[in-house]
Amino acid sequence: MGGLSGAVLPPLFDACLNRYGHRGTLIGWAIAVFVLTAFGLFFVNSRVPDDNPPKPKWSDFDFLRKPLFWVLLTATVIQGLAFFMPSLYLPSYATDVGLSSAQGFLLVSLINLSQAIGQPLQGLLADSRGSFYPPMILSTFGSGLETFLIWGFSHNLWSLAIYSFLYGGTAGGFAVLRPRFATGIVGHNKNEEQSLLIFGILTAVRGVATVASGFIAVTQLDKEARVTSGYGAHKWLRIIVYTGVMMIVASFGTLGFFIKPTWTFGRKPKETGLVEETTEVGVR
Repeated sequence: MGGLSGAVLPPLFDACLNRYGHRGTLIGWAIAVFVLTAFGLFFVNSRVPDDNPPKPKWSDFDFLRKPLFWVLLTATVIQGLAFFMPSLYLPSYATDVGLSSAQGFLLVSLINLSQAIGQPLQGLLADSRGSFYPPMILSTFGSGLETFLIWGFSHNLWSLAIYSFLYGGTAGGFAVLRPRFATGIVGHNKNEEQSLLIFGILTAVRGVATVASGFIAVTQLDKEARVTSGYGAHKWLRIIVYTGVMMIVASFGTLGFFIKPTWTFGRKPKETGLVEETTEVGVR
């Protein structure tokens, strides 16, 4: 649904910006989100409390000693630092090479639309192959090559549209792999609580990386640079190189294929409940 809404909203935002300006569009969107979210809360069922909730144990965090966790976490961070660059800057790039603002927003819609198509397909690929590494290499190394070989040479609507559709379909699939990362890190233990904890950590770190990518992008863009007909229109060269390099570097996370989930650093911690251990220390 996120990809489909992302395909519809960019043209809508473009029309609102042209008619109401930045301030009116922002206020209107804030009101719409508040009203729709508040209305949706009426359909959310209350959570049923667990009569016997499991006590947290130090062993719940033993995945922190697994090399596989750190490899996949690093890949998630690196991918998150570059993923949104095309969505953020393709409209401005399109304007610089002579396209209209509406055409620029159309490119973002194509990214989100193809993302809605690519995510379930990459999920099916992971399930059919019994491994998340094939779609992982596709969503990282593949999208990096697309950025270098298509975006940098694109100076018209059709080539940029092809890049947008391919990038959204490949890079966007990385998001559906995080639950599989968590399952792969846990291994054969089938610890559902630990899988959810790992998934939450990966998602939170991805969010931090996404926010940080905006600040990094500012350092890569020279607003005073001259627009030319060369690679990346010259002005956007550093953004394109940054996106392509980061995506390809993120593909090194597939080295986790050679790391067993049972491999750990150091000794195995004592199986002691956090609550019980705290009480024991208090008695001492």
